[in-house]
Parts: sequence; structure tokens; C-alpha cells
Amino acid sequence: MLKFSVKKHIIVGAVVALLIFFHFIGILSPFESTISYWLSPLFRNFYSFSSGLRLTYNEHINKSDLTSRIKQLENQLNKSIIDNVKLKILEEENQALRQNLKFLIKSQYHYAMANIISRGEPIDLVKGNKIIIIDKGSDDGLFPGLPVVSSDFYGSENQGLIIGKIVTVKNNLSEVCLLNNQNCKLAGSLLGQTKINGIVSGELGLTVKMEFIPQTQKINKGDIVVTSGLEQNIPQGLVIGKVIDIVKNNNELWQSSILEPLINFDDLIIVAVLLP
Repeated sequence: MLKFSVKKHIIVGAVVALLIFFHFIGILSPFESTISYWLSPLFRNFYSFSSGLRLTYNEHINKSDLTSRIKQLENQLNKSIIDNVKLKILEEENQALRQNLKFLIKSQYHYAMANIISRGEPIDLVKGNKIIIIDKGSDDGLFPGLPVVSSDFYGSENQGLIIGKIVTVKNNLSEVCLLNNQNCKLAGSLLGQTKINGIVSGELGLTVKMEFIPQTQKINKGDIVVTSGLEQNIPQGLVIGKVIDIVKNNNELWQSSILEPLINFDDLIIVAVLLP
């Protein structure tokens, strides 16, 4: 059996060698041409199939690379947008801080700078209880009744603008009632006319009014109302707002005026609390 197997391999090797010899001397050329003719469609179809398969694979790879690149660019764009927003917020905070510091340094007040971290709950806003929450509290020497100010008054850093006062404090937080809060009351007077006094408070969270002004006192639209200094811990001369309307009834002992705050409370970022 082993001898038959060896003989078989010798015969196959001899046939292969003979075919190679006939190929080189050209005897098999007619047969090779015929075989090539009949097999060429098969080779052509196989080549087309393999080429199509290769193109499909390359296209899939390219689409995958393109999708990955698009995702990468989207991530870079989103990061740039976030970075720009952070930079804008930082610029606004720095500008507000510079304005406050100029006013506070010139006025020589003792103060504590604070960031606004929250605003009143919706239910409070409906009731007109306009409030903000700041990130300073009793641990920083704050207590109820202290005035909270900003520094922007007609673009000047020389004059402070009171926006409200502290009503409650915790260790590291304080609640501030704004001027348009109906529960926020201040003693006010006309700028340059300290004899014209009244009580300033918010009205339904929409406007600010100054009441209990004697009928004998003359008030004009455009007059500036400031703190009178009659309240403990609230200095004289902090700007409250500008008179935009006067409510006067001849049968009453008192008259009142409607005030316009000189700052948009929604724009506030950083404030200062004046300390005694």
C-alpha cells in the first residue's frame, strides 16, 4: 500500500513537470487559449464581484471615518460654545466687580461682596415678594436690616444704588428683599431736599412708590429719591430711584410718588452688603 502511494505521487509529479515543460516549449498554447476563452467570463465575474466587495468595504470605512470626524467636530464646536459662554459670564462678573469696588473704595464703606445664587420662588413672584439669595451669611458678619447695593448709577461708580436689604440670614446664605418687594420698606428723601421724606416700598412686585409725603412739599418728575439715613445701619444718600409720576389728592394729608429704579434687578450678578 505504501509502495502504491509513493508511485502515485511520482506519477503526479512527473505529469506536472511534463505539463510545465510543454508550456514553456509552446505545445500547450492552443489548449491554454481555449481554456482561457471559456474561463474568462468566470474570471471576469469573480473580479467584478471582488472589486465591488472591496469598494463597498472602502465606502463603509470612509462613511465610518466621516461620521467619526463629524462627531469630533460637533464636540469641538459644543466645547467652544460652552467656553465662550463661560468667558462671557466671567467678563460680566469682572466688570460688575470693578464697578462695585470703585464705588466702595471711594465711599470708604465696610462691605462684603456677594454673588447672587438664586431668585425668589414663582409663588413669591406672584405675590410680589421679589427676593434674591446671596452666598454670604452670618459667618461673614451679615444680619437682617443691612443694605444691599450696586454701583451703577447713570454710568458712574461714585454713587451707590440700593437694591434692597437683608431680611433673613443663615450661616452662609442670606435672603434679600428687593425694592419692588411690597415687604421691603425704606426711609427715603429727595436728593438735596432732606426735609422731604417718605416711606419707600414695592407695590405688587411691579413698581416702587414713596408714600406719606406731606401735601405741602413740592415734588417734580425726574427728582431723585435717596435713603434718608433715618434707619439704623442704612447710610444717607444711597440712590433709590427716579420720580416718574405723582399721585396727589387734595382731600388727603399725604401725597405719593411712583419711582423707577435706576437698574434692572434681573441684570444683577454681584452685589455688596454694607456693614456697620
